[in-house]
Amino acid sequence: MINRISNIKSIQNENLINKIFNFIKPIGFEGFIWIASLVYLAFLVNPYESHLTICPLSNLGFEHCPGCGLGNSIALIFRGQFSQSFNTHILGIPALLIILNRIFAIINFNLKKIKPQ
Repeated sequence: MINRISNIKSIQNENLINKIFNFIKPIGFEGFIWIASLVYLAFLVNPYESHLTICPLSNLGFEHCPGCGLGNSIALIFRGQFSQSFNTHILGIPALLIILNRIFAIINFNLKKIKPQ
């Protein structure tokens, strides 16, 4: 009896895992990374705090790196502060549009590839 129950639970777990993979499959690994990055910027980054940076130019003491502030700019867009975002980094809005376009292109490509013939 206990073996039957554990077998049923394992089958249910396998079905759940298969459903999750079938849902994530169209997104792909790259799409997942982009979406996770945008979720991180939208909900976890406080653009008004200074934080640890991995930027080599910033760590070498250069004050004006072309990429620094881009993440903060995107985080400000998610908060609806478009003018502050533009002042933080001029390419924040175009970068977000390019990333969103890339995510939709990946999903579209994967859906065409997965679609049954």
